[in-house]
Amino acid sequence: MATTTRADAATKGQYLDLHRWMCMAKALDDRMHILVKQGRAPFVGSSRGHEGIQVASTAAIGPDDWLVPHYRGLANAIVRGLTMREWMLAVFAKAGDPLSAGRNIPGGSYSYRRLKIAPVSQVVASWIPKAAGIAYAAKLKGESSVTLCTFGDGATSQGEFHEGVNFAAVHRLPVVFVCENNSYAISVPIRLQMANPDVADRAAGYGIAGATVDGTDVPACFEACRDAVDRARRGEGPTLIDAKIWRINSHTSEDNQLKYRTREEMEEAARHDPIARFAGWLIERRWITSEAAADLQAGCDREASEAADWAEQQPDPVPEDALKNLFA
Repeated sequence: MATTTRADAATKGQYLDLHRWMCMAKALDDRMHILVKQGRAPFVGSSRGHEGIQVASTAAIGPDDWLVPHYRGLANAIVRGLTMREWMLAVFAKAGDPLSAGRNIPGGSYSYRRLKIAPVSQVVASWIPKAAGIAYAAKLKGESSVTLCTFGDGATSQGEFHEGVNFAAVHRLPVVFVCENNSYAISVPIRLQMANPDVADRAAGYGIAGATVDGTDVPACFEACRDAVDRARRGEGPTLIDAKIWRINSHTSEDNQLKYRTREEMEEAARHDPIARFAGWLIERRWITSEAAADLQAGCDREASEAADWAEQQPDPVPEDALKNLFA
């Protein structure tokens, strides 16, 4: 597993931005779990443990590039410019929700045209051919944009994974595929999904570049993703990145991981928190102090709480708009 942590992969300011975005994602995730327990929100698809690869991969693309994330991609959307208030409007299914106008569960299915976030779907792997199509359109138009597509390891067991990656490989499309490999497809461990747990090994079969990276190592993730984006922009085709991470929370708030994971395994996962690891990396370089890191997280927690209280008071959708924008 690659563990490169070259400090020159990004600037100090960029790394501090990555840390702030990770803290924002954690704050929203934690607040949503509280809201669900209070009966104020319906559902959480947690991204805890995924924040490192999500912020690093999204920061590696530019404002004119496309993001095609999976439904756990909260930190991806934050990097693109999604605000806490906007996310909480979606959590409470309010009329002003810019992601789906209150039509879907939080993070379930949405898009954000202004931020160039293509429609997200809960149908596993269905967005992978979509990402290849967006990249194909960019190539046909002579555009320089790159498409970033993210998914979990369970998605690689679906036919759409093969179809999308194979099409992108054949046409040498400017797309970066990032597998956020937490070793579980809901409750199914990776050993029951695939004989070879290294997803990046499949890249050779498609004739494209592949890379395996420690998904809890933010500088290594940024470097691997930046190199893949540069490769795509040069016209050298797709890259398949396998980011090894640990899922900290249950699959969703509807799931109980104690049914299929031992407490020892979950404690081990908590020790691989990418936010804590990255904060330690920044502290070692004296780019931030432990007190400043704690203050940042506390500030994000307050902002998430205030965003939730604000969003809860916003207008609900009206029944007359139920079919709006669904049919031509």
